[in-house]
Amino acid sequence: MRGICFAKPTVLLVAAAIIFGTLALSAQQQDVQENSQHMLTYSRGEAVLPVYHGWHPNADGTIDLWFGYLNQNWREETDVPVGPDNTVSAPWGPDAGQPTHFLPRNNRWIFKINVPKDFGKNEIVWTLTTHGKTYRAYATLNPGYIKDDSGLQREYFGQAPAEGNEAPKITVEGSLSRVVKVGEESELTVIVSDDGQPRTGRGAPNSDAAAAGGAAGNARQQARASICGNVRQQFFCGEPNEGAGSLSSVKGLRMQCFLFRGDPETKVAGDFGHAASVVFDPPQEKAWEDHRGGSPWAAGYTLPPLPKDNIWHIKTSFKEAGNYVVRCQAHDGNLVTNQNVAFTVTP
Repeated sequence: MRGICFAKPTVLLVAAAIIFGTLALSAQQQDVQENSQHMLTYSRGEAVLPVYHGWHPNADGTIDLWFGYLNQNWREETDVPVGPDNTVSAPWGPDAGQPTHFLPRNNRWIFKINVPKDFGKNEIVWTLTTHGKTYRAYATLNPGYIKDDSGLQREYFGQAPAEGNEAPKITVEGSLSRVVKVGEESELTVIVSDDGQPRTGRGAPNSDAAAAGGAAGNARQQARASICGNVRQQFFCGEPNEGAGSLSSVKGLRMQCFLFRGDPETKVAGDFGHAASVVFDPPQEKAWEDHRGGSPWAAGYTLPPLPKDNIWHIKTSFKEAGNYVVRCQAHDGNLVTNQNVAFTVTP
């Protein structure tokens, strides 16, 4: 009996250890599975997450609340018209200038809502539903979300930027509200000026002077050849680069136009959604942060040459009738300035 008495707790302890070990292993396997799920990348079918980037105080006392988004897909460009599935809370919405066409992956500082200095403890909510999942971004004046001029640039730079940089200035000649027929070309003449900061990786300022600085300036432009080569596809250019994990944008001025809003009355299929109905000549470089290649966020990427006098000429046409908004974006690597052009496309 004495031996049996000593044996019982030993057996129980061994059994408990086995059960505990089995449960721990099961939990560990579950954690591995969940972590593996988080490490997966998706071409399509995943939700778009609205993001509140923070608030910026202006000299006149008003405040800009900045929003962006993370499209979890690497290929699918999702379309969500303004309405129950893409809405900003009252009295600022439902339409507060948010996008309805969502490019892949991370897209920062996409739209802002200007509020008075007495906004106080109010909040603005951007609600976005895609692929059956609803997410919300809550904008408040929490002190932790303040972004001064330096803070705005840190998002791209990753460290304290040099002082004195100003955002590029962008102008689209002609009307910002146009009517064209299907297949008819409308030229976007885009003029950009910049202060030459931040400097490019070659130590040469990327400015109007560099663009029109004679033979030396032209030589520098030619050295900044695009990774995409001379022939570029509309949606993809260049090949993924191994180790292209830099979160910082290549520094230097560039400009590209892309679809910001598709026709709200038209349902579309395919990975590119409404963007498949827009034709840019020449094809435009990626505006979204593709760290694999073909965008200014990829390792090994070099900026394309600046056009003469920093004037871009982009022929724009549409394959389908409807209402569209094209955004032209000037970016110096730290700060961004946008200009939208609305198109009414008739049959």
